[in-house]
Amino acid sequence: MFTSAVQVLWIARYDYQRDWQLLRHEHEYFQMICFLSGAGQFTLDEADYAINPGSLFLIKPHCFHGLLPLTAVKTLDIKFLVTDRSLQQLLLASGDRVEDKDLAVAGLFEHIRREGEEAGHLHRELCAAYLTQILIHFLRLQKEASGKTSPELEPEPVADPVTQRALEFISAHYAEDLDLQHIARAVQKSGRYLRLRFEEFVGMSPMRYLLHYRIQKSKDLIRRYDYALKQVSQMVGFKSVHHFARSFHEVCGETPGSWRRKYQAGICKDICVHPQFSNKIWTVRRAG
Repeated sequence: MFTSAVQVLWIARYDYQRDWQLLRHEHEYFQMICFLSGAGQFTLDEADYAINPGSLFLIKPHCFHGLLPLTAVKTLDIKFLVTDRSLQQLLLASGDRVEDKDLAVAGLFEHIRREGEEAGHLHRELCAAYLTQILIHFLRLQKEASGKTSPELEPEPVADPVTQRALEFISAHYAEDLDLQHIARAVQKSGRYLRLRFEEFVGMSPMRYLLHYRIQKSKDLIRRYDYALKQVSQMVGFKSVHHFARSFHEVCGETPGSWRRKYQAGICKDICVHPQFSNKIWTVRRAG
């Protein structure tokens, strides 16, 4: 319906076991793989790369590639076309790999995967918009790696400096035992003053924001790792797994266990965003 610079063909979340192998192959479209966790060797043309969490590879058309896992490897994987000539030239001239240590693009991959699975109104257009953000992020990281731009990209600050300092404190200390007074002391204001400023500029109280921040961090851990829910609850600052489960249900409308099962049900599930695209399988189990 709308013109776009890109078209998403297919997306998936894959878990590669250590006895699997992605055979060396090539295709006529672009592909991008985001490695969430695990270790192994990724081959791109004639070069071999060690993979790490946050490794983000751009695979250009007709570029041979393959994967040899050394441990269980979790990935997000997208295949796409680029129809805008300027963007296509930028991607073809770019490097093949960046390190996205904060996995900033993982959420955008997940948005595409969810939109593709639900196939709602204008979902292909929305998938294209998310992919465009991913590609811009990739090109920006390429610039940073070459030293052409500032190495640090700060998040957009809120207008109020007190609230901004409180947000930064929560981001750095969310896993600790925090209450309103802890946060207020960190920004050298009273609890009442901070709560009023926070509600004005963020739209919720500091403690409510902390709760939502912890739940979002817990989802990130569940997506990327195989920690027990008790471990997840401790890592994001909850005093008990029961408190974590109640809070998760309050925010998300379901328990963390239920959310994990639904998420895992989509792993290794091909989602063809383009109705005429059929994904070919190159993964095999290694002998021995």
